[in-house]
Amino acid sequence: MNKEESNKNNLEFINAIKENKDFLLFTHAYPDGDALGSILAFYKMLKNMNKNVYAICNSEMPYQYKFLSDNKEILKTMDNIDRDIKYVSVFVDCADIQRVLIDYKDILDNSKIIINIDHHLSNTYFGDINIVFPEKSATSEIIYLLIEEYLNEKMDKDIAEALYTGILTDTGKFQYSNTTKDVHKIISRLLEYNINPSEIYSSIYENEPANRFKLLALVLGRTKIFQNNNLIYSFIKMEDFNKLGLPFSANDGIIEILRTAKDVKVAALFKEVKKNNYKVSLRSSDETVNVAAIAEKFGGGGHKMASAYIAAGNLKKAISDLDRAIENNL
Repeated sequence: MNKEESNKNNLEFINAIKENKDFLLFTHAYPDGDALGSILAFYKMLKNMNKNVYAICNSEMPYQYKFLSDNKEILKTMDNIDRDIKYVSVFVDCADIQRVLIDYKDILDNSKIIINIDHHLSNTYFGDINIVFPEKSATSEIIYLLIEEYLNEKMDKDIAEALYTGILTDTGKFQYSNTTKDVHKIISRLLEYNINPSEIYSSIYENEPANRFKLLALVLGRTKIFQNNNLIYSFIKMEDFNKLGLPFSANDGIIEILRTAKDVKVAALFKEVKKNNYKVSLRSSDETVNVAAIAEKFGGGGHKMASAYIAAGNLKKAISDLDRAIENNL
């Protein structure tokens, strides 16, 4: 997107925000920190503008992010919205409208404008207004820049905390290569709102139920590395979550452990979401490997070194298909 297109989209965006009263906010299912940080920051900003707004995410709230303000306001469906209103629908951190796992026709029938705010290279530019910057560290970074430029008087501590969370998690605790000098400048500005980084870190990364360690032991016990060193993988079954009394979000962060394997090209974690249906997370620490391109072969996407997709079918075939795709990509 060139500067002229960016300025045009930004002006259309701010006009849509200021001139409309009713909003629907969406993010992808199985949300991470950036998805939740983005949607909750946007929700609070619109509330500060006295807008009528619903935030919707078709998944349980991960326990790691329940400290965020307004998290209980997120709805799982559109059942309770006023059907007599046409809304401005804003999608955050969502590369494809289908990934919200909510009926596309139902969304369109209740929308007069669709705004797409995202940082994924695989974004399909599905919005009437597309604010997509793949070079940014997180969608939360983009939202911060929009608020700073156009609506800075609406910023508050809750918004700052949500945006900090999104950037913290999508930069891998500020360890990934997307942690730029601009990211640190934004973080310094967010800290001016008296947020507490140590409390945020503890809530996300030091807040594990005891049985999560049993889950981790299961995953590590199942880990396999292909002889060609292209792939290290493990898996979690639905019955594992059920037996241990853990939510799906207990898998969060396990893929990052697999990613630390030296000299292995790709790390994968297969997480069963229903029978013969797996959410596959991919990671790489090798700059020469583009896992987003691999995920796209299966209808997914993401970032060069962190992406995901859904695999339908039995686990053995899903693993074999992934290994073949990695070999072809390399």
